[in-house]
Amino acid sequence: MKYPAERVGPLPWFSWFVLFELGSAVVIPIGMDAKQGAWIVILLGCIIGIVLMGAVYGSLYRMYPDIPLTGYARKILGAVPGWAVGFAYMLYFIYIAGRNTRDFGDLLAAAAYDVTPMFVIDAFLILAVGYVILLGLEVFGRTAFVFFLFTGGIFMLIVVLFAFSNMSDASRMLPILPDGWSSVWKALYPTNVTFPFGEMIVITMFLPHADKKIKPVRIGIYAMALSALLLCVATFVNISVLGIEIASRATFPLFTSLSRLRLAEFLQRMDGIVLLLLVITSFFKMGTFMFAAVLAGRDLFRTVNYATLIFPVGLVVLVSSMIMAGSLTEHLEEGLKVVPYYLHLPFQFAIPMVLLLIGWIRSRGRKRTASA
Repeated sequence: MKYPAERVGPLPWFSWFVLFELGSAVVIPIGMDAKQGAWIVILLGCIIGIVLMGAVYGSLYRMYPDIPLTGYARKILGAVPGWAVGFAYMLYFIYIAGRNTRDFGDLLAAAAYDVTPMFVIDAFLILAVGYVILLGLEVFGRTAFVFFLFTGGIFMLIVVLFAFSNMSDASRMLPILPDGWSSVWKALYPTNVTFPFGEMIVITMFLPHADKKIKPVRIGIYAMALSALLLCVATFVNISVLGIEIASRATFPLFTSLSRLRLAEFLQRMDGIVLLLLVITSFFKMGTFMFAAVLAGRDLFRTVNYATLIFPVGLVVLVSSMIMAGSLTEHLEEGLKVVPYYLHLPFQFAIPMVLLLIGWIRSRGRKRTASA
């Protein structure tokens, strides 16, 4: 089935997936079970994600460069099993979009909008995302590029505050591995193997729309590397300002850190920056998953104009974000302890690897038949 040609260039592509990888990870503590070694957990998770991206997602893209994940699942597994796998991925994208919407609503409600119903906060995010999706992939990518530049400025300001504020103490980063490597492996698997770098499975829905003159998998890997460095910066700030005990217990440590940082008496109470950063990165994280669900629905249900799917998908994302957990504590516990085992590992690792193996066996069989 032929779809309208929408192409995303290299800079928008890179910017898009840097912001996607940051997402809610920029404010939720990552790898804190490893204490001062949290940054090592982030880098190891990134390396595993890069290998997965290049070896699995990239190989599938090279085998089927013009169709998304839901399309080549049918080619590899057959019409009915492949359609079922594609439908499962659509539900997965919707569910993770709902989780990211809930992250967004919880932090804004806790930090600044405590009397505003979370339903209203989440609804406005979904309306904004739905509007940009309606404008198309190219607009989504160009919007990401603009906000990537803005986000870069925010991180530069955070680094300046970190370097010159008397509230930060770099010695709090020592010792690097207070509990040895065992704490690193415990923090890495499965939570930080799958979040946020394993979530790049979503790129498989967009690879056919990358500009044919670029190497989208390679650029995606560069985006993952930069996002890992930025997350390490956030981790350094959190631990150096709060200390490991407070940073590991805080629900949103970067918000707490910047509320304490000050530069002389000129710049202080910079926690509003975190809210702005969260709005930007959550927009592209949640928006990417919602867009992937819309594209999956278009492919599965043979709908040429995906605009007709934006409202129903957005409505399901909104409802799921409200009912998936009764409290913030329950939401975070489910997201960090349950979802990685039962959703992330199968959808990010197991199914793509099986698809690649079967696709490789089938391609070898076709080559032998052709040469016979």
